[in-house]
Amino acid sequence: MSHCARSSLAGFGVLALVGLGPVLAARGQEPQAEPRELRVMTYNIKHGQTNLECEQPQPIPGELPFPDCGLDLQASIDVMRAHGADIIGVQEVDRFWARSAFVDEPAAIAAGLGMEHQCYAANLDHAPDSHSDVPHQYGTVIVSRFPILDCSNTLLPRTGNNEQRGLTLAVINVNGVPLQFYNTHLHHTAAPDRGLQTEEIGDIMDVAPAGSKVLMGDFNAIPTAPEMAPILARFLDTWAVAGIPTPDN
Repeated sequence: MSHCARSSLAGFGVLALVGLGPVLAARGQEPQAEPRELRVMTYNIKHGQTNLECEQPQPIPGELPFPDCGLDLQASIDVMRAHGADIIGVQEVDRFWARSAFVDEPAAIAAGLGMEHQCYAANLDHAPDSHSDVPHQYGTVIVSRFPILDCSNTLLPRTGNNEQRGLTLAVINVNGVPLQFYNTHLHHTAAPDRGLQTEEIGDIMDVAPAGSKVLMGDFNAIPTAPEMAPILARFLDTWAVAGIPTPDN
C-alpha cells in the first residue's frame, strides 16, 4: 500500500501537514525559517511482488528458489514515480535474494526514480544460505531528491524468534533545512512486539536532536490501536490533520 502527503518544513518543526497516509510529523517548536513544501510517500513493496495471480514453479530439491512468479519491481517503481514524491520511505526491500532475482533493489529503485540519494538499512543480514548463494539483506530504504547527510538504523526490540524490525534514519538537507526522516516497518502479527517497538521509537525521539522530523512506515496497526500511543504522543497524524476519517482496518 502506498500513501502520499504534503508538508511544510521549517527550521524546527514540520508544519501544516495535509495529505493521506500514515505519515507522522513531529510536535515541535515554532518555525524559525521560511516553510519548505515537501511531498513524501511511504510504500511497502513486498520485495517487488505484485498482486497478479500466477503459478509459482515448484522448487527443485537442493537448488535455490525460483524468483517469485508475480515479481515486477518496475511496477512498484512506476507507482512511486506516479506520485511525484520528493522523499520516499520503502519497506520490505531485498538485496540479492533468489526470490527477487538477485536484484539490488535499493539501487534499482533509486535509479528507476532518478533519485541519486538513498539510505538502505538491513534488518536481516544473511550469509549465503537456502535463500541465496551470495550474502543477502532485507530491510527498508529511504530515497530522496535531496542530499542525504547521514544514514543510520536502530534495530527494534522483539520477542522470541520474531522477525527483526528496525527504525531507519536519514538526515536530509531540504533546501537548507536539515530534516530527520524516519522509516520503519513494525511487526505484522505480534501486537506485543509492536508495543515494544513503538515505545523504543518514542524513547529515541525523546533524545533525538531538535529539528524537523517526519516518521513514516508500515505500522501494521490503525491509529487507535493501543500500541500506537507512544508515537501519537510525539507526532501529528496526517490523516487527522487532513480531516480524513480514521481507517478501521
